[in-house]
Amino acid sequence: MFARFVAIGYLCYFALLVPEILEVSALVAWWWTPTAAVLMFGSGVALGFASFRGTVWMQRTATVNALAYVVMVALWFVAWNGTQIPQDQSLWFTAFPGLASLAAAVAWRPRRAFVHMILVVLLAQCANHLARDAPFGYFLAPDLAFAFVFCTVFLAAAVVGLGTGRTLDETIAATQATAAAAAAAEARNAERARFDALVHDRVMSTLLAVSRNTPRESLVEQAERAVAELDELRRGTDRESALDAAAVVVRLRSAATEADEDVVFTGRVAPGSGDVAFPPEPARATAAALAEAVRNSVRHAGKDASRTVEVDVAPRWISVQVVDDGRGFEPEAVDPHRLGLEVSIRGRMRRVSGGRAVVQSAPGAGTRVLLYWRDPAA
Repeated sequence: MFARFVAIGYLCYFALLVPEILEVSALVAWWWTPTAAVLMFGSGVALGFASFRGTVWMQRTATVNALAYVVMVALWFVAWNGTQIPQDQSLWFTAFPGLASLAAAVAWRPRRAFVHMILVVLLAQCANHLARDAPFGYFLAPDLAFAFVFCTVFLAAAVVGLGTGRTLDETIAATQATAAAAAAAEARNAERARFDALVHDRVMSTLLAVSRNTPRESLVEQAERAVAELDELRRGTDRESALDAAAVVVRLRSAATEADEDVVFTGRVAPGSGDVAFPPEPARATAAALAEAVRNSVRHAGKDASRTVEVDVAPRWISVQVVDDGRGFEPEAVDPHRLGLEVSIRGRMRRVSGGRAVVQSAPGAGTRVLLYWRDPAA
């Protein structure tokens, strides 16, 4: 943006100085005026276009412009034919030495840009006073002082602005890199947690059920489902489309009965939910947490315990209750490193935006697991 500001400055100066450029062209050799105009103004305008090509092109063009001013003013002394101008008149290139130094600030470090400013001001003012019809030192010091102060103000502001911009760019880049690294780490942790939960929910539970019971058709289906989900996770193809309310209930019923064929399942769909599309991830996470809650009940509630699952689906929310009348337990006494409760139920629901899980139990009083998801946009 700053380079484009410099380019606009060159365009404005060119438009204002064309009459003066033509008027004083008689003071120098024929080649100097067109060459100086093309190199000074042409490279200045080119700087604006180069800013669209990237930093490297911009800095190279700014270098050409900064050096073009120095070289052409130095060559003025060679091209000058001795003709003088009135003492109240100035050479056209003395009007914008600071603009060339602004281009130098784009390309170089601040110290070099200030050295460039001192050099171009000295060259321009010396040429100006040499061409005037007056003694060389007449008003030279005041003109130099004014030029130095005027150019220094703008150059200092440009250096500070460019430095602030570079710092801001570096900070943004570092912040974006940190955020990307954090997002990647979070994604890896989420995938690892999902893999842990899948191994616990599918693989370990299937193997444990086979070791304790005579293989049944339901266990074969459970094993096939475990292998299929592992393959999907490995290939990254486990992406589903949105589900309607009835499909959500079917999925939850399948998850509950797969874990326990004898579970009493009740599914209710609220009026107006038929055309609502539910995202697949909350339904999948709730179903997996439901299956784990039922499996836990089968393992720990006792042989005589009965289980019920109640599902309510309404626009933008899903509610599941898993209740048994078994022996119960103390939730706070469960080791937090145990995967079943913390990872496969609570953790799985926490990872879904808008999801939560509550486990209520007490020794001898049965267990109630509440799974709830509400669309955060609701």
